Amino acid sequence: MKAPREEHLADPRAQFRAVAWVLGPLTVLAVVLYALVDGPVGVIPILGCLLSWGAYGGSVLLQRSVVDPIGEAAGRLLMPSGSSTPPPKPLSHIEAMVARGDLGKAAEAYKAEILSDPADVTSCERLGTLALRELKDFPLAVWAYREAERRAETAGRKFGYGLIVAGIYRDQFRDLGKTVVELRRLVHTYPDAPRLDSLRAEIDELKAGMFDEPAG
Repeated sequence: MKAPREEHLADPRAQFRAVAWVLGPLTVLAVVLYALVDGPVGVIPILGCLLSWGAYGGSVLLQRSVVDPIGEAAGRLLMPSGSSTPPPKPLSHIEAMVARGDLGKAAEAYKAEILSDPADVTSCERLGTLALRELKDFPLAVWAYREAERRAETAGRKFGYGLIVAGIYRDQFRDLGKTVVELRRLVHTYPDAPRLDSLRAEIDELKAGMFDEPAG
């Protein structure tokens, strides 16, 4: 049996191939051992394989009957519907630059797309991700996500982009003052957003940290 190809294990078919690659040969050996050997030595391996297949089947049933429906319901609550979200902009030519490692050129191409199309949120998202994760150009990432927040059509998406900006100030710039300013802006701009209580608590913690005296 060939080893499973490198693919996304969120795909149920890929999950089954991965499980079958491990349990398939073990099950065959257990059946052979059961046929040749009497007593517990022959029974225990096949019983273990049956229990393993049963556990896998139970996890699939749980995923499809409980986890997936809950995830879909949460997604409908937290994310805008398809009718309010424009389809992703085709940017395959820039993605090819990223794949080749031409990250600087890709960033410039994303910026050109953003500046030429006032409604383009996709390029803002992708430039933000590229700048944050690959280029480590944090000012560029802040600019891209601010543009995404400004252009997004729903308050939920705007709030999400604003949270990313606050996270960059906190985790990358280590600037507690600007982080507090950003979080306060989000609380006042999006009063119906979820988790505002936790944001307010984080603001208080950051403010306390700003005034802590170093131990001496």
